[in-house]
Amino acid sequence: MSPRAARLPLLHLVPTTTAAGHRWRDNAACLGLDAELFFPVDNRPTSVETPRRVCRGCPVRAECLADALATEEPAHRFGVVGGTTPGERRVLHRAGLTITAPLVGGDVA
Repeated sequence: MSPRAARLPLLHLVPTTTAAGHRWRDNAACLGLDAELFFPVDNRPTSVETPRRVCRGCPVRAECLADALATEEPAHRFGVVGGTTPGERRVLHRAGLTITAPLVGGDVA
């Protein structure tokens, strides 16, 4: 793991889903909020502070981040997801983070 990845908060990334799909999203703290909040024009600390605060208190933060790491294409990382910026998710992905996803008749992607 790179030194930069080691500085990021440790999470147990185990997305859970059911045959009905990404049911964890029903419990997301951002559910019903304006999506634009999570896609600031830049990644300055002041721009990502509010979405990070929402993510910090989210009961499905780990599932959200794991889903993003499993499904985002490297050239198409945008917004604050699971409390992380695109650059932080790039570092986690490059660090070789593996994700175990227990599935019940569903698909993570």
